[in-house]
Order: sequence, then C-alpha cells, then structure tokens
Amino acid sequence: MDDDGFSDLETAAYSRPEQTALARKAFLLRVVQGPDVGRTLTLSSERGHRILVGKSPACDLVLVDPTVSRRHLALSLDGGRVSVSDLGSLNKVFVNGVCIREAELAGSETIRIGATEIVIEPYAAGPQAKETATSFGALLGKSDAMRRLYPLCRKLAAASVPVVIEGETGTGKEQLAEALHAGGPRASGPYVVFDCTAVAPSLLESELFGHERGAFTGALAARRGVLERAHGGTLLVDEIGDLPLELQPKLLRVLERGELTRIGGERTVRVDVRILAATRRDLDHEVVRGRFRDDLFHRVAVTRIELPPLRARHGDVELLARHFASKLGVDPASLSNDLLA
Repeated sequence: MDDDGFSDLETAAYSRPEQTALARKAFLLRVVQGPDVGRTLTLSSERGHRILVGKSPACDLVLVDPTVSRRHLALSLDGGRVSVSDLGSLNKVFVNGVCIREAELAGSETIRIGATEIVIEPYAAGPQAKETATSFGALLGKSDAMRRLYPLCRKLAAASVPVVIEGETGTGKEQLAEALHAGGPRASGPYVVFDCTAVAPSLLESELFGHERGAFTGALAARRGVLERAHGGTLLVDEIGDLPLELQPKLLRVLERGELTRIGGERTVRVDVRILAATRRDLDHEVVRGRFRDDLFHRVAVTRIELPPLRARHGDVELLARHFASKLGVDPASLSNDLLA
C-alpha cells in the first residue's frame, strides 16, 4: 500500500504490442540539414562495433560541420533498435528536439548535432543466409550475439588491414586475434603478442622497437623488438589503451612509414607487419580525455570489432562449459543441466 492509499495490485499489467522496429536488422542514417547534407551511412547487424559520428577522420560518418565535435555521438544496433550515446560533445545531442545523453530509437527520429540534422530511417536489408557456425578458430559461441560476428571475422581474416578488437576482460580478444592471423594471407609468417600491461614502463620502448648494443645500461647485445620479430606476419598489441602517451607517436610513425630505428641506432629497418590491437578500454573516451592519440586511433582502427560479454551471449555458457570440460579430461555428458542452467 502506497502513502496515497492505493496499491500497485490495482494496476493492470501492460504488454507492449510487437513493433516492426524490433525485427529491424538495418537503419539508414541520412544527413538532411547542414554542410554535409545528402551523406548517408548504413547501420546494420553486420557491423562488429558501434559507429561514430563526428569530425575526426576516425569516425564512421565524418562531418565537416564546425559545430560538431571530433567524436560527437555513437550509435549501435541493439535488439532491432538504435542506441544513441553522446560522447561528451560540446553542443550536445538532440533527438526530436529533446537533449539526451543516451536514448533508444525505433526509427524515423531526427538527431540534431550542432548545425547538422540526421534522420534515422528503417532500411530494408536484403535477405541473408542464417549463420550456423559455432566457432571461428578458437573463438567459440553459438549465440546470436556471436554468430552475427563470424561473417565479419572471415572477411577480416582474408584482409591485411589493421583491426581493433574491443571487449571486456575474458571475452576472447586474444583468441580472435590469433584466428584472424591463422585464417589470413600472413598465416605462414610469425604471430607475435605484445602485452602493454606485462612489461615494465622503462622497457616498453625497447621491447617495441628493439635496441643496439650499449644503447643503455645492461644492453650487452643488440636485440630486435616485437615489430621486427613480427616482420612478414602479425603483431597483436594487447591492451593498446595502456600504451604510454609518449610512445604513441613513435608507434604511429612506424605504422605510417613501415620503418623504425632501434634505440641507440642510426640504421633504418624496414618492417612489414599487420597490426591487431586489443583493448578492454573504451578508446573513444580515451581519445576524448586526451589519453590516447586520435591520429594513432585512426591508423589502427581501420576496422573495429567488439566482442560481447558472456552475459549477453545466451546459450554460450553450456557450449563453453562442455568445451573446457573436455579439454580437462572430464566427460562433458557428466555436466548436469542444473549446473549449466
């Protein structure tokens, strides 16, 4: 009984009628006002990450409107609806005239950022074959959240472009990186992992770029860094969001020029490396806060893929439990339904 004398028991339950938006697989973003009028971008379930809108060249929808922030807003497809988030922009985000920080859209809304207006239109994507795979390399999952990523994973494996793999700790970022290497044209080359959190800060530069003999106290012999050791193959920079700010421009120069100079050296060394970067951090926010360089992000995030947490992967707990039981020599059939529930 509430203070006003009424009880919630008198309130009838309301079941929201099914809406067509819930079945939507794609939306079209169309700029209808501002300097970029006419520009469009498709937001579909095939994308492995949320899309960014802003002036930064790292954004998916790049605008020239001077009143738009470099990273103004992010959009993602969630359950057939569009989730919109303001990324700390100066001039805010308005949906149908209402200022929002986060919102969920069903389609046909108008988003205003600065002097730009963007209409979210339901988009009729063509029929797609149902994904039946339950794994990609060592990355396991039969949930819809994982299966929607596999077509993109296969495309990324066949390419040599840099990829940023995002996700919480334990989502399988390193397994995906190794699978991308093994399934691609560089599979016969080396696969090297460099964890930014596992190396003392004073040794990070040497580990990345290598050093010559006598470059510093204790450098008794010349040593190749991970970039050289990965020549002709793939380098996974794990937890790239933890790379110190002062080293980021040095890594950027290597990615731009394909060459490096060891610490204490004068000779330029050519390197041909595919960069995969993994992070548990939100790099978009790290860039906004000045802790990660926008130009480096633009260089490594040619493509992004975001792995969902286990709590969003309905049905994968059983699959993973049986897999690990088998690896440990336990009969998967011995796992009870109550245990797996």
